[in-house]
Amino acid sequence: MLNHASPIPLYQQLADLLRRAMDAGEYPEHQKIPSEHELAQAYGIGRPTVRQATDLLVREGVLERRRGSGTYVMPKAQHIDLLSLSGTGQALQASNVSASSEWLQLPELVVADAVKMGFDTAYQLQRITHIEGAPVLLETFYLNADVFVGFDQKFSSEQSLSEQVKQQYFYTATSADQHFNVMFPSRALADLMQVNNKMPLLHVARQLHFGLLQGAIYCDIVCRTDRFNFSQNINTNS
Repeated sequence: MLNHASPIPLYQQLADLLRRAMDAGEYPEHQKIPSEHELAQAYGIGRPTVRQATDLLVREGVLERRRGSGTYVMPKAQHIDLLSLSGTGQALQASNVSASSEWLQLPELVVADAVKMGFDTAYQLQRITHIEGAPVLLETFYLNADVFVGFDQKFSSEQSLSEQVKQQYFYTATSADQHFNVMFPSRALADLMQVNNKMPLLHVARQLHFGLLQGAIYCDIVCRTDRFNFSQNINTNS
């Protein structure tokens, strides 16, 4: 039950109780949870407190409100090791996820954005990935044009980017610098990712290194985390 003497707000306590009930199978996936009125009566609290708790779980992607129907338990987010050096396609295959990708922008030579990454010029391209019909991942790549000479002429939309870099330029990624933060999307990005602009997205700024060739590829990655957990496996060699 709820502890009214605890410094933890009642809505957070209720959210934790509901999470545990879902984990225990008391509220199965795709099933409707009790109404706000029923939860308020069961826990001896007001409906605004119940609404705060369910709002929190909706923002986390644990619950989903359906207008005129109620609040339902969402399937648990699937684990995807997306941030390894293997690249998006191989990571999705390893996670047994059926995904489709579309190039929104083919390689285009740019200057202004490239300077911020330490390049004089870069080839910029952008790809969006859908899983189960929903846009989940947006990647914007910048390839150092001094390293990947003529990439716009060699690019193939039918082959993975990592394979093209390996086969055409004989480079394989050996390490990466990655910086993570939570961002709220602009209206245009929210529309593209089919989310509310108040939904937080995971943003990864990634610089790929190829042996002694440092930072030759930069990538901005934006991930929806309401349905999938994105992670990174780190292995060490002895």
